[in-house]
Amino acid sequence: MSRYLLLSAHIISLILLGFGWGKDMLHIDVSTHFIVDFNLFNEKRSVLATLQTLWESGNYWPFLLIFLFGILVPVVKSILIFYLLLSPNPSYKAYKFVSAVSKWAMADVFAISIFVAFLGARAMEHTKAFLEPGFYYFSAYVLISALISMFLQKMLTNSAGKTV
Repeated sequence: MSRYLLLSAHIISLILLGFGWGKDMLHIDVSTHFIVDFNLFNEKRSVLATLQTLWESGNYWPFLLIFLFGILVPVVKSILIFYLLLSPNPSYKAYKFVSAVSKWAMADVFAISIFVAFLGARAMEHTKAFLEPGFYYFSAYVLISALISMFLQKMLTNSAGKTV
């Protein structure tokens, strides 16, 4: 696969990641009926809105985890992928770091956890859960990013003439 095709895919994945961060991921509605309908809880959340709420409410540990693995790791990984794709002589250590980060990145775990929350909420009576566009954008980023990492290894192996 050519560098320019991988670079294009990487830019597309970053656009999807941006939408995944900003758009709502999950909508949960808890209502009950007692003579009249009561809406007990109706919430839509994006990653960025969740981070803001966690920070403002003093929940610094979950804020740190989501920020680190949902924001910072993808940004660092992205910068290194740009370096590997644009450098005429990319560093083997940079690729190894991207490879390690790809294996341990929390983006896929985060996307799955949203899906599990969605299924759990739907199982409760009087609770409705809907996956919002942000979930699909974020999931698309995860899939494209994984493919880029896989093809990046092949590209670097072919260009260096050695196993990376």
